[in-house]
Amino acid sequence: MKNIILKFLFLTAVLLLLFSCERDDICPAATPTTPKLVIEFFDVDNTESSKNIRDLAVRTFEKDTALLFNSTSTISIPLKTDTIETSYVFNLNALAESGGLRDTLIFSYATEELYVSRACGFKVNFFDFRASLEDQETSSEGWIKDIQVIENTIENESETHLFIFY
Repeated sequence: MKNIILKFLFLTAVLLLLFSCERDDICPAATPTTPKLVIEFFDVDNTESSKNIRDLAVRTFEKDTALLFNSTSTISIPLKTDTIETSYVFNLNALAESGGLRDTLIFSYATEELYVSRACGFKVNFFDFRASLEDQETSSEGWIKDIQVIENTIENESETHLFIFY
């Protein structure tokens, strides 16, 4: 008798777990969330030709960890959603013995929070997007020659938002 009660309780618990989640409690992977900044790199001598980067480390000032990109002409990086500015250090050839070349880019923007759904929560879009290169005239370490904002509104990751020429 005790075995039957335990089996009944176990079966009831399993059924409750299986049917307690509603369909809208799970955020589908295809649902648009906060977009990342999409950057494409170009050859400064041939501005029509995209150019692959090698050993590019991208890091914020607040963290010691970096995103590392290799042999690609397009990257995606997140922007901060709780502030109106994000700064990144772009370190080209970061794995080289010399440590590579560094430039700091400052991204400023306005944010708009949008409700997506109960399961997905909120997403943030970025408006009035601007980019600037810190200390371009005084830096001897720099490798970025020019930047060009292509999209002032960042609402999805399917389009390029910024061009970097080097």
